[in-house]
Amino acid sequence: MEFRIICLILTLIAAASASPSSRIVGGTPTTIFEYPFVVSVEYHYPAADLRVQRCVGSLISSWHALTAAYCFTDAALNSTSIRAGSSTSLVGGTVVSIREVILHPDYVENPRTGDIAIVVLTAPLALTAAINIAYIPPQQTFIPDGYPVEIVSWGSEFVDGPQIGSLQKINSNVVAQAQCEAAYEENENVVIYDQVLCAASEGTSVCTGDSGAPLIIGETLIGLSSYFTACDDSTPDVFTRVDRHTGWILEHAVPPNGKNADASIRIARSVL
Repeated sequence: MEFRIICLILTLIAAASASPSSRIVGGTPTTIFEYPFVVSVEYHYPAADLRVQRCVGSLISSWHALTAAYCFTDAALNSTSIRAGSSTSLVGGTVVSIREVILHPDYVENPRTGDIAIVVLTAPLALTAAINIAYIPPQQTFIPDGYPVEIVSWGSEFVDGPQIGSLQKINSNVVAQAQCEAAYEENENVVIYDQVLCAASEGTSVCTGDSGAPLIIGETLIGLSSYFTACDDSTPDVFTRVDRHTGWILEHAVPPNGKNADASIRIARSVL
């Protein structure tokens, strides 16, 4: 019996690592005080009493976080929660359960398109130095090729490797869409089109396990980690463009019925 339980736990850990994609490679340590809008999307496997950091999200109001729709593939909502205000993915901060997840109506898992979701919390988060809200860009924001961006996340440095529990960041640059299309020309698992943004830099990448990781310029959330092919710099990383969905976010990221707590979304006046 003991052997079976150990096998079950190892299987769950492997599944958690292999589920929703994108963990950081080549990152440097940072803290939640530098990026207080970043949250860990955690999943609890009750049979083994095992909790894992499944994905990453970004707070856009006291009630709402944005992440990748892919994070909720085969996920039970009552086993999923948000941890805010901690530099460590599974320790500290404030844990809040999820009331509802609103998947974008255009979301398709394969080939990956419309990979964005609004997470509605069961209670609003109190804003502090460690818990705060990201700006989102105006609809159809222009972001030039080559522009410097940052990716913030937790995770492994190689496929199925041990998870790095402390928050990491990498510096990257926007890749021209034509270049990204060429890199993925023979890949049938993702669509490179106007609603995604690609980024790359030497020696860095997202990797297995943190879909939804924020792509940012300053304090503005411009992308959500959606797809990659390898945990290296051989192909650009693919992010869902937030600015292509700003109108949809404003329409749906509202407080639950009967709730009066502030749910204001912050729109950046200038992104660049």
